[in-house]
Amino acid sequence: MNKKGEEIKFPCQWEFRLIAIAAEAEKTRAAVDAIDKAENAGFTVSAGESSGGGKYQALRVSCSVNSMEHARLLAGKLSKADGVKFMI
Repeated sequence: MNKKGEEIKFPCQWEFRLIAIAAEAEKTRAAVDAIDKAENAGFTVSAGESSGGGKYQALRVSCSVNSMEHARLLAGKLSKADGVKFMI
């Protein structure tokens, strides 16, 4: 159950927001693509907002997950991708 007491029904769409170093955006995108291929995740990736100073760029990565464990597995891999500072 989530904090509101509602049950998450799987499979469902899940979105990860990666905050990456803007200068390494291509490297980060390549790492996300490699994870997508290795996990057969079916990621949809889009650019999000950039920081005021332009140092960081958000990437939105969404896919269908089959379980909370599946979401956690993908989150762990995405959070370690090249150039990622943190993930929401």
